[in-house]
Amino acid sequence: MDHRRQPSDRQNILVAFPSLVVRLHTLSLEQFRNYPSLTLDLSSSDRHLFIGSNGSGKTNILEAISVLSLTKSALGIDEEHLMQWGSAHYRVKGLSRTDTGEDVMLETVSQLQPRKQKACFVNDVRVQASAVIGRLPIVLFLPQDLQLFSGPPAERRRFVDQLLSQVSSEYFQALSDYLKFVKQRNALLKSIAQGASVPADLDTWDEQLAERGSIVTLARLELMETFSLALVDELRTLGEHWTDVKIVYERSSDSHTRADIAADIRSALRSTRDRDILLQSTSVGPHRDDWYITAEGHPLATFASRGQQRVSVLALLFLQASFVELRRGERPLILLDDVFSELDDSHQEGVLNAFVDHQVFITGTHLPKNMEKAQVWNVTEGEVFLAQ
Repeated sequence: MDHRRQPSDRQNILVAFPSLVVRLHTLSLEQFRNYPSLTLDLSSSDRHLFIGSNGSGKTNILEAISVLSLTKSALGIDEEHLMQWGSAHYRVKGLSRTDTGEDVMLETVSQLQPRKQKACFVNDVRVQASAVIGRLPIVLFLPQDLQLFSGPPAERRRFVDQLLSQVSSEYFQALSDYLKFVKQRNALLKSIAQGASVPADLDTWDEQLAERGSIVTLARLELMETFSLALVDELRTLGEHWTDVKIVYERSSDSHTRADIAADIRSALRSTRDRDILLQSTSVGPHRDDWYITAEGHPLATFASRGQQRVSVLALLFLQASFVELRRGERPLILLDDVFSELDDSHQEGVLNAFVDHQVFITGTHLPKNMEKAQVWNVTEGEVFLAQ
């Protein structure tokens, strides 16, 4: 079966209006991963292919772009591990431009000494992280995404959180506050377990968690509903003809308004207090929620073959790009890490066709088919240079 997609296929599913294309024109790294210093001019092409052996640093280029976009690694790597071995800081800087000619210089600097801190800049003006996220929207495919359905819930939450944070500053702030409050509540639970505080002290934190958690949960529910509407069509385009496909958000209640969700979180926190004190950990809330896909009434993780799960991940990749485009009016950068080693020829071509109107960054160990128009970069340890 021919799984090739036309560039217009995805636009008919979620996006029905012309959007700006965001492009990264320059990328500069300092003491980042295995690059002591690196500057790339990316302005001459919308398709960049980084070729090198495993461990050469190809993925580090994509990770650096994700730091520009998200102010942190999309791979979930701690700050100190992003710094080159022996260094106490890193710097990532890049110039982005839209079709209208608007230039935005983005920069993230992180250091361990003299004290641990991170700073973000837009056009050389220091700003909060919330003012950066979404300025350079990205959609990222990683080889480990193929284990999205069978892997731990934390990976599925991160998948959703990275997407929603790029299209909603309210979501990003609510999630940041919520996770901070969970840590503070956990510290209080430890204090209560040690007899230094009393359970009634949890009331204030429970109220804060319920308020912020309701924002997080409602946004996730809306995303799942949006994806569910389009997922069947995406899968059909990719060759899977399931008729009953759903995305299920797994949580401790079934409320669908912000007020009701907040009340349910508040109630759940109170009902689990004794257990939480014993475990010294907050056991309910959005930080424990999960989501999964069902096909024909069965969870994908147990029902679908590896090939079908791979296709489902691709469908979600396309839906992410459409969702960003729908919410921001901009076509995001597409970052594809070693995607072609996991896909057959027809699906490879489908990916390239789907993102023909985006700036795309691809890594691989060899030059794949249908990449004649790509700017090819050779990657060796700590060096990147244009192929001859």
